Amino acid sequence: MKSLPRLSQVFFLFGFLALSAASALAQQYIFTNDNVANSNNSTTALAVTKDGALKVLKTYPTGGKSAGSGYFALSPVTSARTRLGSCLFVSNGGDSSIGAFQIDLFDGTLTKVDGSPFSDGVTGAQQFGVGLASGNRVLFAGNTNNNSISVLRINSNCSLKLLKVVTVPASPAGMKVTPDGSFLIAAYIGQVDSFKIDSTTGDLTELGPFNTKGSAAGVEVSCDGTTAYFGDAASNTQVEVFSISSSGELTELNNFSNKNGDSSNNVMLSVDGTHLYVSNTMSNQITTLSVGQKGDLTYDSTVKLNKPGLYALGLATGTGLNLFVSEENNPEAIGVLTTDGGTLKEVAGSPFHVLKNGSDPAGLTAVPRACN
Repeated sequence: MKSLPRLSQVFFLFGFLALSAASALAQQYIFTNDNVANSNNSTTALAVTKDGALKVLKTYPTGGKSAGSGYFALSPVTSARTRLGSCLFVSNGGDSSIGAFQIDLFDGTLTKVDGSPFSDGVTGAQQFGVGLASGNRVLFAGNTNNNSISVLRINSNCSLKLLKVVTVPASPAGMKVTPDGSFLIAAYIGQVDSFKIDSTTGDLTELGPFNTKGSAAGVEVSCDGTTAYFGDAASNTQVEVFSISSSGELTELNNFSNKNGDSSNNVMLSVDGTHLYVSNTMSNQITTLSVGQKGDLTYDSTVKLNKPGLYALGLATGTGLNLFVSEENNPEAIGVLTTDGGTLKEVAGSPFHVLKNGSDPAGLTAVPRACN
């Protein structure tokens, strides 16, 4: 009987640790690619409070140089999971390198990986930045000046090893890996493309390119990996929907457009996949569309973002009901909106300032995040 108190303490300790881990995983973080103009690059870690506000935790140097500008649809920061934990990757467009960090999900702190930043296999500055997309075990870097995609192995400690550099038909803008890691979907601000991924060798087998009706820029992929959504750079809201076959080919299903917003570079699905959010870059708005069967999209609403944000750029969703929007401004800002079906509402205090970055486009990603 004397062992029971000790056994109870053990059970209590295990229970406490399990609850602590669950609480840590429930905490939502945002990480940026600050892309400070004419300077060394950095990433800023922010925590999301219970009321949706953003709290700056710390800014970390990436060890590389900023691009100084970028494609509006570029995603220059992403995350990945390995058997040892969570990784953050931040591209440095000024010198074609990638900063790698380990993420502590308990407090949002970042630890720079030994050897970081890692070369992505090309040299010099990428005027329009380096876009990133992460798969199961590989990271893809889109070199906008070189018309190429670099393939890098993600090691368990979050370090990177270059596998190869693949030439592509045009300058890559938006890129996304299907959740099962089988295919890389890309947009060239015009045509779109699909590649079969060999995660062992890094080989990319091109399956396209495929023609579009507009200038496809941003990319989103459904959690089941069957549908790709492309936001077009246009004078209105224009989204093109493609099916992804079991072998990776793309077939256009729908070309949705309306005049409720100016430009539609970035698209992001809600966590449950029932709505598609579109950043109307030039009118600083977010449009919400309902997602139906076989690529059907219907208009729900458009909301104007609070000032002082200038342009609505990259979008991110985590595991909750908030939508995060990178807004070009100086200082750089992030808008936070609550989502309720087809209705968006900006939270009190939004947009939240991060740091002065010279008004250049900045990127963001949410950790943890949904399927892709």
